[in-house]
Amino acid sequence: MKTKYLLTIVTLLTAVLLSVAAPVAAGEEMSVSLNQAEGPTDAGEMEVFMDEMFTRHMEEYHIAGAAVAVVKDGQLFFAKGYGYADVENNIPVDAATTIFRTGSVGKVLTWTAVMQLVEQGKLDLDADINTYLDFQIPDTYPQPIMLRHLMTHTSGIEDRWLNSVVTDSSELVSEREWLVDNFPGRVRPPGEAAGYSNYNAMLGGYIVARVSGEPYEEYVQKHIFDPLGMTHSTVQPQMPAELLPFVSKSYTFVDGAFQPFPDYLVQPAGLPSGFHLTSVTDMARFMIARLEGGFYGDASSEIRILEEDTARQMLTTLYTPDPRLRGTAYGLFDFSDNGQWVVGHEGYAPVMESELMLLPDEHLGVYVVYNSLEAKDGGLATKHMGFQREFFDHYYPAPVVETLQPPADFAERAERYVGFYRSANNHATTPEKVVGLLGGFALEVTAPGDGTLLVPMEGLLLRFVEVEPLYFRQVDGSFSLVFREDDAGNITHLFTNIQSENDFVKMDWYETSAFNMVALQICLLLLLSMLPVGLIRAFRNRAASRPTRVADSILFGISLLNALFLVGIAIWFRPMRPSELHGISLTVEIVMGLGVLSALLTPAALVYTVLVWKNKYWGVAYRVYYTLVTVAAVGFVWFLQYWNWLGWRY
Repeated sequence: MKTKYLLTIVTLLTAVLLSVAAPVAAGEEMSVSLNQAEGPTDAGEMEVFMDEMFTRHMEEYHIAGAAVAVVKDGQLFFAKGYGYADVENNIPVDAATTIFRTGSVGKVLTWTAVMQLVEQGKLDLDADINTYLDFQIPDTYPQPIMLRHLMTHTSGIEDRWLNSVVTDSSELVSEREWLVDNFPGRVRPPGEAAGYSNYNAMLGGYIVARVSGEPYEEYVQKHIFDPLGMTHSTVQPQMPAELLPFVSKSYTFVDGAFQPFPDYLVQPAGLPSGFHLTSVTDMARFMIARLEGGFYGDASSEIRILEEDTARQMLTTLYTPDPRLRGTAYGLFDFSDNGQWVVGHEGYAPVMESELMLLPDEHLGVYVVYNSLEAKDGGLATKHMGFQREFFDHYYPAPVVETLQPPADFAERAERYVGFYRSANNHATTPEKVVGLLGGFALEVTAPGDGTLLVPMEGLLLRFVEVEPLYFRQVDGSFSLVFREDDAGNITHLFTNIQSENDFVKMDWYETSAFNMVALQICLLLLLSMLPVGLIRAFRNRAASRPTRVADSILFGISLLNALFLVGIAIWFRPMRPSELHGISLTVEIVMGLGVLSALLTPAALVYTVLVWKNKYWGVAYRVYYTLVTVAAVGFVWFLQYWNWLGWRY
C-alpha cells in the first residue's frame, strides 16, 4: 500500500515539474491533469481517486457496502471493496471474496450462453423461438419472435415483475410452469421498438436449458463460471452452503440506520434475468474474456468461452432504430460517454445496484456494485450519472464540442414534437402499469421557444437542435434524438442513444399522468363526499320512499367500496421500487374484488340517475349532485380498467 502511495506522489510531482518546465503564455491559466483523455494508467492513482469518490458517495447516499473492479489489456488493473458486507457483524467488503447479486447485469451472462450455443449450431438468432420451446408463444401478431428480438428487447413482450420472487421454498415452481402462468403479453409487433423486459431473458435462459439439455444454472456454472475460475459465483434459487458466508447482505437506510433487507428466493425461471451472484474480481475475469475475443488467461490457465469472431460480433450493433444511433449490441446497450465508445448494462435487484461498462477500443472494463438502495435518487449505478459520470470526467474528459445553432424556422415546427412519450417497456396489461401514473416510464419533450427541444432524461435536462428532418443533436454534447412519423406526418416514436434499451411512444392526451391524476382527484373528491352525505341523508330521510332510499344506498355503497379498495391498495402498494411487488396475497385479491363489486353496481347507479330526473325524486340541486357522483363512479371504473386494476389481471 505504501508503495502505491509513493508512486502516486512521484507521479504528481513529475506532472507538476513538467508543467512548470513547459512554456505558459501570458495570462493563460496553468492546470495539472494526471489523465489527459488517455484513460487510467496508474493503479495507485486510481486507488486515490476511487477512495475519495466511494467515501463521498457512500456517506452522501447512505450505502453500506460497495466494490469495484477495473480490467485493462487482459489483466485485472484495480479492484477494491468499500464499507461492509455485514453491518451488524462488522464484516468488511472484500473485492475477491464478497459475493453480490448482479441484478440485470447478469443478463449479459445469459446472452453469452445463448451465443455459445449459436456457435455450436444449436441455436439460430433468426429462428422462431417457438422452435425451441415446449409451449407456444401466442400468435398475437403474424410476425414470429426470434432470438435476436429477445436479446435486443424488441420482442414486443412486455415486462414482468410480479411473482418472480418468493419468501418460502414451497412456493418455487418449475421454469415452464412459471413462464406459462406468468406470460406478460405481446403488446407490439417484434422489431418495431425496443422495450426492456425481464421476460426476454427468462425465455432466453429457458431456451439455453432446453437446447443444451442442462438446467440453466448448471449450464452457466459449467460453461462460464468454472472455465473462467469464477470460484465466488453462482446462479441458484438457493445459495450453496459453501458460498453462504461470503454473501453480502442488502440494506436500506431507514430512520438514520442501515436495515437489512428481508431474504427472499427467486423463481428458477427468473434466474436468467439477473439473479446471479458474483464477486467483482470474478466479474473481472468475465469482462476480460468478453473484451479479449472470448479468451481469458492467467499464470495458471488459459481458457476460451467464445470464439474470437463471436466475441467481436457480440460487441457490434444488433439492433438500432436508425443508423445514426449505435443502438443495442448482443445484450449490451450503448453507454458511450465523453467521446468514448462504451457498451454496458445496469443492474438492480431488491436491494442492490450495479453497472458494467466495456470500452472495446481501450480494452478496458469496469464493474461496480452497491449492496444498498440509495437513500435518495442519485443514480450511482445509472448510466451517464453517479459513478460513470465521475469516472469518465476524470479519465476521459469530454472533448470540446462545437455548439450547434438551431434552424431559424424551427420554432414553426416545434409543436409537432412537443408532448409526453412513454417508455415502450411499460406494463400494458398488468397492474404494474400504475407506475406510469406516478410519472414513471415517461418523459416530456418541450419547446422553450428558442429553436430547441428540451428533454429530461436519466436525471439530466438536455437541449437538442434539429440537424436533419426528424434527427436532432444535443446542443453542447454528443447525444441524439430520432423521431418517427406515421403516413399522416404525426410523430409516433422517439429514439435516443441516451437510453437505447427503451424506445419511446408518443402518448395521447388521455394517457398522460397529468390528465389521469386530475381526473382521479375529481372522481375521488365526489365519491368520498358521498360518504358523509349518504350517512346524513340515511339518518334524516328514514321515511323517504323506497326508490329514493335505494338510489341513495347504491351510490353510497359504490363510494364506500371504492374508498375501501383504495385504502387496501395503498396499504399493499408500498414498494421502494416496483420490483418489490413479489406477489399477490389473498388479502389483496379480496381488495381487488371490492373494485369489481363497485363496477358491477355502477350500471345500477346510471339507471337510477335516469329515474331521479324522470321522476323528480329530489330537488334540482341534489339531482345534479347525484348525477355528478354517478359520473365520477363511471370515471373511476374507466380509470381502474385503463390502469389494469379492475379485476384480477395478473
